[in-house]
Amino acid sequence: MANMPPDAHALRVAHLCGLYLRAPAGCATDDSTGEPVVLFDPPLTASEQLIFARILRLSRSLVDGITAAEWQALEPDIDGLVTYQGLANPTLAQTVLAVKAQSRILRALLRN
Repeated sequence: MANMPPDAHALRVAHLCGLYLRAPAGCATDDSTGEPVVLFDPPLTASEQLIFARILRLSRSLVDGITAAEWQALEPDIDGLVTYQGLANPTLAQTVLAVKAQSRILRALLRN
């Protein structure tokens, strides 16, 4: 795995790590996958790995200004919509839950 200089995504991950985890020792972009490579010294603990995984999900969002707390609140709605899309014959109750999830996500995007 060779690394290239960090692209915008890798820089965003590094910035979010500095805000919500700890400052990384360095960052780059993996030239084969395009994924950010973030280095920490000392290495991340198990609990920090969980936070880092959430930061990676947050970094993929192209919504500027969304906070980690807002993202955390929306994650169950996003996961629920992914599940709903995979249902062959959703019930009315599942459809109602999906519409409510869409509403919460839209409100977060529009800052209402």
